[in-house]
Amino acid sequence: MPKKCWMLSCCLFAWLGFGAASIHAQVTRADYERAAQLRDKYKGLALNIVESPSWVEDTDTFWYRKTVEGGHAFVLVDANTKIKKTAFDHDKLAAALSEADGEKYTGVTLPFARFRYVDKQVAIEFVLKNHRWHCDLINYACTKPEPLRADDQEYESDDDYDNTPRAINNDTRAEASPDGKLEAFVENYNVFVREKGKADKTALSTDGSEDNYYAYGTLVWSPDSRHLVAYRIRPGYKREVHYVESSPADQLQPKYSMMVYPKAGDVLALPQPVLFDVPSKHEIPIANSLFPNPFELSPAVWWKDSRGFTFEYNQRGHQDYRVIEVDAASGVPRVLIDEESKTFVDYRPLVPDQFDTTAKRSCGPQNGADGSICISMTARQERSRIRSRKAIGWCVMSITSIPRSE
Repeated sequence: MPKKCWMLSCCLFAWLGFGAASIHAQVTRADYERAAQLRDKYKGLALNIVESPSWVEDTDTFWYRKTVEGGHAFVLVDANTKIKKTAFDHDKLAAALSEADGEKYTGVTLPFARFRYVDKQVAIEFVLKNHRWHCDLINYACTKPEPLRADDQEYESDDDYDNTPRAINNDTRAEASPDGKLEAFVENYNVFVREKGKADKTALSTDGSEDNYYAYGTLVWSPDSRHLVAYRIRPGYKREVHYVESSPADQLQPKYSMMVYPKAGDVLALPQPVLFDVPSKHEIPIANSLFPNPFELSPAVWWKDSRGFTFEYNQRGHQDYRVIEVDAASGVPRVLIDEESKTFVDYRPLVPDQFDTTAKRSCGPQNGADGSICISMTARQERSRIRSRKAIGWCVMSITSIPRSE
């Protein structure tokens, strides 16, 4: 056989073999269906995996969700007595919600991961299908009020990667002061206050605009009702990613959807905390030199004695994470905790202690063998850092508990 024909035959057999292998390796519908069921198949195998806890407002108790066989359970903990109990009767709540929603739920497959106690812990509220549900924990009856509006902070949309607080201009949505005498709201992108139940209003800010607005969802009163903090936000670039689902399960026609997903280098929203002295109706400036390039700022949290508030600064790139305190009288910020890493800092939700005199956080750079945890004792005006050395061979990821006396 001539050399050229022999080479041609080899190429033909190779192509046929590759084609047959490609046909044999083609992904089928059954493969997709099996992959979609993996989460349900394995989610119940790892038990007692605890999610981030949430404090119950104005108490020393908190709740958390954990994995149990077949789903999840909610646990309520008294931090003083260390007594744990179920947060509510899961089976009764599942039955009430099933009847009200028309879906079938069980005690371990409740369709929400977060909730909050209301009415002195005799009821809970949670968001499901863009409705804020209210469930009575005495008679175990659930009601579904009007749906959330698109400008509600809890509204779920396709903008899953855009957590920028929305611009809400509505004087009927007001944040009452702790003493019950005043209420704050946002109108024409600026912060206003008025006596509760009265129409006369006073502007605390005048520099808000559509391109640099005060976000209603960030308004936080100090416990003594003398100060108010809000974030003024300069929106970033909304890079939209568009999808067309060719064969949706609920209709014959294709379905269009869109989500916001920023790319590396895109301009992000720039939040700036702004502090107001309410009795004198003036702004106390806060310099942003300690938090100049945020990927995200956490909500402001006031100390119980109203001496100041704190927030967490996650620098873009996640290589610097700081807990910053702002003095209420002067507006001067200072760093309580500063954690840097050459790789990145794990910025998963960090839960603050509710004690009045100290702030305790845990953090750690994900650089393999050398992690760290940070403890801030603000009452003593000192900062201590405990480091795990490479010789230990493990990385400290979190603090599970710190005695009140320490």
